[in-house]
Amino acid sequence: MIKKLICKNEKEEIEKLKSELKKLKKENKKLKIQNSFKDDVISAISHEFKNPISIINGYIETILNSNLPPHLQIKFLQKIHNNTLRLSELIDRLYLITKIENQKLKIKKEKFRLDLAIKEVAESFDENRINLNLIPLTVKADKNLIQIVIYNLISNAIKYSKGKIDINLNNKYFEVIDKGIGIAEKNLEMIKEKFFRVAKNDWDNSLGLGLYIVEKILKFHNTHLEIESKIKKGSKFYFDITSIKDKEYQLPTK
Repeated sequence: MIKKLICKNEKEEIEKLKSELKKLKKENKKLKIQNSFKDDVISAISHEFKNPISIINGYIETILNSNLPPHLQIKFLQKIHNNTLRLSELIDRLYLITKIENQKLKIKKEKFRLDLAIKEVAESFDENRINLNLIPLTVKADKNLIQIVIYNLISNAIKYSKGKIDINLNNKYFEVIDKGIGIAEKNLEMIKEKFFRVAKNDWDNSLGLGLYIVEKILKFHNTHLEIESKIKKGSKFYFDITSIKDKEYQLPTK
């Protein structure tokens, strides 16, 4: 009887140790992923922050050490301002991606007019190349995150296209279409990966996180980014909005 009890206790201890070992392996794997992400972030920061900081320092030194006419001072101050805005955008993206990676991003869904939200973002660029084709449409989603998606897609189109940019919203899709430099077929899916950049195009020069963030946000809303592109002919970035449409209330289409 005592022998059986000892064997039972030994088995329980072994099972307990196995369970603890399994937990440790899981935690170890998690730590490795986190450390890998930190290494990637540090590498990306050292690469992307260095250029705008150097530009800012260069213009500040010139203003301080040279007797520049007022119009050149204003021009240099504008350059400094533009680069500080770029640094701010980089920091915002890092903060957002950190929340996503650590599973701390909270989705706050609300009803809003998607067409008006798109128009608001498009007007923030102050670009006369943007052509809006929007139907009135009510959705239920996280407005702030959806506007981040819209901003990133329009921003990419502006960077890599000199011609008109069509932004369309219909009952099924939101689309951003440009006639820019295009993307090679082998890179179409890879450009949505974290920190990935096409060497020649440098598709997303803000840490290579723009399209990765877009894809993550869209997945939170049960949809995903689709891309069609041809080299030297342009690209179409779009996603299905069916999953976020407000089924209870829709304004009549034009």
